[in-house]
Amino acid sequence: MGISTAHASESVVDSSRAWLAVVGIALANGIAFGTAYTFGTFFDAMAEEFDANRGSTAVIFALTLLLFFGFGLVSGPLYDRHGPLPLLLAGGGLFVAGLLLTSIVNQLWLGYITYSLGVGLGSGCFVAPLTGAGGALFTKRRAAALGVIAAGNGLGTLVLIPLSQRLIDDYGWRVAYRWLAIIGLVGFVIAAFAIVRPPARSTGGSQPATTDSTGELVADPVFRSLFGSATFMSIGLFSAFAFIIPFATDNGISSGRAAQIFSLIGLSSIVGRLGLTGLAGKLGPINLYRLMLVFQPVAYAIWFLAEGNEALLVLFALVLGTTYGGFVAIAPEVTITLFGTANVGRLIGLLFLSFGMGGLIGPPAAGWLADASGQRPVIVAVVVMVVIGLVISAGMTKRALAPATT
Repeated sequence: MGISTAHASESVVDSSRAWLAVVGIALANGIAFGTAYTFGTFFDAMAEEFDANRGSTAVIFALTLLLFFGFGLVSGPLYDRHGPLPLLLAGGGLFVAGLLLTSIVNQLWLGYITYSLGVGLGSGCFVAPLTGAGGALFTKRRAAALGVIAAGNGLGTLVLIPLSQRLIDDYGWRVAYRWLAIIGLVGFVIAAFAIVRPPARSTGGSQPATTDSTGELVADPVFRSLFGSATFMSIGLFSAFAFIIPFATDNGISSGRAAQIFSLIGLSSIVGRLGLTGLAGKLGPINLYRLMLVFQPVAYAIWFLAEGNEALLVLFALVLGTTYGGFVAIAPEVTITLFGTANVGRLIGLLFLSFGMGGLIGPPAAGWLADASGQRPVIVAVVVMVVIGLVISAGMTKRALAPATT
């Protein structure tokens, strides 16, 4: 076993070596997602130090999410040409450097640059490509493999959010960022030795490989439906992620306890990512995708009612984590089901761009709405966004019903 950028042979598909690569991918992506989602724990400390309102502070999170997911539009095609390793090494270096530089900024606008380019662009270099690589390494158990990768994202959230809050409480937010940089460095080195580049043309699944260009995909009404539904879901989700902890502390819950509740989203998302993806074979990936959109507004309704009630906040975290986890685990499988695995890096990159758009729009808009009107209008807006996403998903039928060809 070692670091290599060459294509693996067909024998690696569905093998134990492929599962080892999946574990490495889950580790790298889990660090990236977990670190990005810790921003809520840093929110109040940074806003207080820089004397900024919530809308302005949330711009850091928004720019980070745009680059985190949106750069997949660039890194996906780069993966198709060069494989995952160069992107992991370059992105991991940016990630670590960005956290270290953020820990020493003395103005908020500098944090916009260091954090978004570090955590955002750095993660954007490898998250979508590694996800695509994991899917392309399997034909028989692709949904399960993608579920494991997505579970890594949830585990990163589960571990890093309470860890970050503890570090902030004990040592301050600057030291906390330095520790996250060290964790990232170690994790990325381990992952680099585990990943393997998939065979050049591993298709699998029920659909044929596709050679659609980016322009053809964007013009395809089925792809637009997928992209639009994921974008509106993400507007709601990332608005919630940015403000779960600040809203809880506003209602009298300690920052440590709020971080623990937020981490339950990561814990329950592992259940969603691993458990619910097993239903894809019975319900079909597209139907499971829509089912997750049906239940997310239920979670947000619980949040609306909770205010300072810890029991309801825990229930909200568990429901949201399970449904969000199922959604993000099945979305890549839906994409591959609809469009095949040829140029999978570009496909997953385009899918991740929808998450980036949601991240760019949601947190700042929610922050400014919270500054102007309080918490409840934000939660209502979150519900509306997810419902719009569900309605748009009705257009995801044409390719799924088309017979496969060889």
